[in-house]
Amino acid sequence: MTAGAELAQRPDVAADAVTVVELDGAVELSRQRIGGKAWSINHMRALGLPVPPAFVITTAGWADYTERGAIAAEIWEQVRAGIAGIERGTGRRFGSAERPLLVSVRSGAAISMPGMMDTVLNLGMTDAVQRALAEETGNPGYADDTRARFVHQYRETVLGDANGIVPVDPWEQLRGAIEAVFRSWDSARAKTYRRNRGVPDTLGTAVTVQAMVFGNLDAESGTGVLFSRNPNTGDGPVYGEWLVGGQGEDVVSGRLTPRPLDELAATQPAVHARLIAATELLERDGRDMQDIEFTVESGNLWMLQSRAAKRSARAAVRTAVAMVAEGLISADEALDRITADQVREVLRPASGDTTGREPLARGESACPGLASGVVVTDPDEAETRAEAGEDVILVRPTTSPDDLHGMIAARAIVTELGGTTSHAALVSRELGRPCVVGCGPGVVAALVGRTVTVDGGAGLVLDGEIVAKPVEQVILADVAQLAQWAGVPDDQLAQRLEERATGSEPTEQEQVSTAHAPITELALLRLVGIKGRVNADNLALSLFADAAEIATHCAGLVDAGLCANTPAGFRLTPEGRPRLEQLLTEERGTVDAAALTVAYDEFCVYNADLKVIITDWQMKDPATVNDHGDTDYDAAVLARLADTHRALRPLVQRLGTLAPRLSRYADRLDRAVERIAEGDHTYVARPIMDSYHTVWFELHEDLIGLCGLTRAEEAAAGRAH
Repeated sequence: MTAGAELAQRPDVAADAVTVVELDGAVELSRQRIGGKAWSINHMRALGLPVPPAFVITTAGWADYTERGAIAAEIWEQVRAGIAGIERGTGRRFGSAERPLLVSVRSGAAISMPGMMDTVLNLGMTDAVQRALAEETGNPGYADDTRARFVHQYRETVLGDANGIVPVDPWEQLRGAIEAVFRSWDSARAKTYRRNRGVPDTLGTAVTVQAMVFGNLDAESGTGVLFSRNPNTGDGPVYGEWLVGGQGEDVVSGRLTPRPLDELAATQPAVHARLIAATELLERDGRDMQDIEFTVESGNLWMLQSRAAKRSARAAVRTAVAMVAEGLISADEALDRITADQVREVLRPASGDTTGREPLARGESACPGLASGVVVTDPDEAETRAEAGEDVILVRPTTSPDDLHGMIAARAIVTELGGTTSHAALVSRELGRPCVVGCGPGVVAALVGRTVTVDGGAGLVLDGEIVAKPVEQVILADVAQLAQWAGVPDDQLAQRLEERATGSEPTEQEQVSTAHAPITELALLRLVGIKGRVNADNLALSLFADAAEIATHCAGLVDAGLCANTPAGFRLTPEGRPRLEQLLTEERGTVDAAALTVAYDEFCVYNADLKVIITDWQMKDPATVNDHGDTDYDAAVLARLADTHRALRPLVQRLGTLAPRLSRYADRLDRAVERIAEGDHTYVARPIMDSYHTVWFELHEDLIGLCGLTRAEEAAAGRAH
């Protein structure tokens, strides 16, 4: 077929809807059209690397198949032409008993969906082909192994029957495999994956058909995966694994235990040298760490795939700094590649030596890290003692937004109640404070006044002070370099990165609005009470008011003795708290209690969902902090947040009609969603700003109060941890 230009069209499809394309290095179609697998093959061929010949059926082919329920005759003709192109590229013939060609059939969605869709290897195998391969190679064992692999995979993937009859005709095998890959887009596991990550069902999958190369051929054959740098540390040289006699997905599937890549260097140094050269080329070309799959067939190297590598926070920092030094990226690009969360992650102290120490309390790990201090149970006390230079640990039955100033002041946080989606867990992760939650009743009384060490990663509270292992000097040096490029002290780097991500200050329209309830004494006192410590600018943003006007109001509250003005912002005084309670009691008398209770019950349903979403934003799994390096994962979580917001917005608006003071919450949540959509992800859960999580928890506090409940009662009921 004509390189990169062959078309197969339906009458109702636009002329540019390319359906079957040879991957010759000249294809200019997007990843969305040909999938990540095919894009990688085409790109590596354009770089002159050794890649087995291949063609792709684009996502337009999937759409056509989905509509018809079968492969259209005109598309099938182009598939046959694609096989002819592979035959020309390999000098082999599909289904022939002389120099037979076997192919792989793989899915290739625009967004990576690892393990969710189907693959068939060694396709084209028949009795005659098996005999021909055995005779050609002088290795009947290889031919038998290849046949067995094909039959098992075809039965499992295409037939769905462990004893099914595999077609004798290779073309029938090929049709069945392509249809199976198309169908796998709508498999239960693929649908669940997409739903969980917010991937649209309409994207569809491409299908890549490629000449097989055989890592199971002989002692000089194998398969492997390598990274251009260590994905855990970011250090060079390459880091990878190698499996002699392996094929296809043997390494990545985890079915077999591979060996270090150094063994390939020892047994086949020339192949290893070519692999390293190809890896260096791919990293220079991509200007990023690469994740590469390869096969060696009888001493010949074949590249199968290359993509940007997933990496730890430490590796992200190390790689960014190193690539600037190597001239691959600029200092600005390095700063753009690192998130504030990654900086906080690499600077968290590692666990210390806890050998022989029996824990004072056990709970769930909410935020990793190690911190020691004296246990206090009151957030005001925590703030006061921390300002005096003392290390304190805040231990509470549960936490709420009005504990935030104490949580910021504390070195670590411990709670009796709640789990990994509790307020304490969510806020501690945003603050970077070690946190253990759900330690059980009596922990507050048992720990108060003691010096303890909180091991957030292990979920333990230990007696006495345990010295943390110091952060490695190379990490400190990398952070210092990033801070120098950002023009800030080391300890302000995370904040500066957040500012870079934000990219803009609040607009005048956001700061000033007259379409809300008036700024009353209750509105101000309640917001100060919930936030604990807050300055006039932040109050103005939350109330959609002018900052100067708010400062004047707050000055009046200070003069009346209801608020105090501290370096950290305005706070309630002992006289201000009973005044606030009086005003809240008066407000409760003006609302429809029954209607508000119904609305609050509805709110609690959304509350459970939202806490899971925020937890998923912060943690990829219970043991892995989300370093926000996986853009697909983050996009899926944010899509769930947006969907939840759309669903609950009518409820929040209804709350404003029941209690006018709550009317601002709808606009505050809308603003957070808008900022997130613009790319400012600090608006997801940052506790010291009007992030979605912050506003949501403040609304929860207001609803508890308006319903005449207490946080302690709601915590005991499991609705306010």
